[in-house]
Amino acid sequence: MSDVPPPSDPAPSGRSGSGGSRGQTGGGGSRGGGGNRNRNRNRSGGGGGGGGGGGGGGGNPNRRGTGGGGRGNGGGASGRGGAGRGSAQGGRSRSGPSSGTWSGARGGGSDRDEPELTVRRTPVVADRQPEGAEDAPLVESNRRRAVVICSVPGLAVGVIVGVVLAGIGLPLVGVVALVVLAVGVALGLWQAAPTVVLRAVGARASDEGENPRLHNLVDGLCATMGLPRPTVFVVDSPVPNAMAVGRDPASASLVVTTGLVRVLTLVELEGVLAHELVHIKRADTLVAGVAVVATVPWSFLRGVEKGADTVHHLIGPGREFAADQRAAGVVRYPPGISAALESMVDGSIPSPAWPPGSGRTAALTRWTWIDPVVGAGSSAPVEGDLDDTRVRAAAISLL
Repeated sequence: MSDVPPPSDPAPSGRSGSGGSRGQTGGGGSRGGGGNRNRNRNRSGGGGGGGGGGGGGGGNPNRRGTGGGGRGNGGGASGRGGAGRGSAQGGRSRSGPSSGTWSGARGGGSDRDEPELTVRRTPVVADRQPEGAEDAPLVESNRRRAVVICSVPGLAVGVIVGVVLAGIGLPLVGVVALVVLAVGVALGLWQAAPTVVLRAVGARASDEGENPRLHNLVDGLCATMGLPRPTVFVVDSPVPNAMAVGRDPASASLVVTTGLVRVLTLVELEGVLAHELVHIKRADTLVAGVAVVATVPWSFLRGVEKGADTVHHLIGPGREFAADQRAAGVVRYPPGISAALESMVDGSIPSPAWPPGSGRTAALTRWTWIDPVVGAGSSAPVEGDLDDTRVRAAAISLL
């Protein structure tokens, strides 16, 4: 019986590639999978070492195969030469996953360069209109209306004088008189109307020390609305009411009654002042002043009540409610304006003869005040009549 040498204990091998063989490399090759276990643990990466072209022996652990000592790239970790198949496909190593970054299961696994993302930010430009742009069409319309109102009395006077002069044999002089009188009366009416109205209602200049709350509210609202500060006037009357007159914002006048300052709360007073400043900004005050003064001759023919109705027609129906809506947007609190209107018509305040002042001109100013229905008594409001203060109060409360 021949002596059979006992098989030598093969060194434990880690798997290299897809199926590394046990043993050591021959020739000048590097050690394969049969290296030290600790060495395998230290050298193994996330994908195990791959033999670089190792053509090692197969199943018998005693056989020594030679393999090229080339260096192969596994799953990101390099393993030196190896018996059996060197893994170019990057198998797993027993020594566990690498603590580094994962680099895939294919040989030659270098990190791919990801395309850099570029975020383009498009600036957003707000489409904002200039201050007062929404009121510009109303301002132009009111100016044209005021020119027409001022021209009518002048033309009427000029025509009468021109006809008389033409009748006595002076037609050329009559034409000149017509033009001069038409232009002169129109300019005089344009300039003098605000002063005439203020004198007619008995307005006096307000002292800031007398009504500091009133003046502070006017200053704040003018800054908010981009308006120059108007001259503040006071009318001695227990009726809470307000109005505004003036050719333009620079020469405008704001008129309040002593009853308005005394009765209304701070929020309610702010709403009323904002309402009147809207009239100033929209040039409603220009139309109101010339309409009152231009209607005075007509009232001699038709009476004061008919004259007041003519003023109402000239300044336009619904003017006060339109100002209520705009003022609600300024103060951002519609209930304040609604409460102010309700306070004006609640009936608890005695209503003397209205409008204030004496004379025909003062009586024609009724439709220029924020509450034009003072003294209307117990007559029921007409549904949909937005010139009635009671209807306006109910409508603003719904905003």
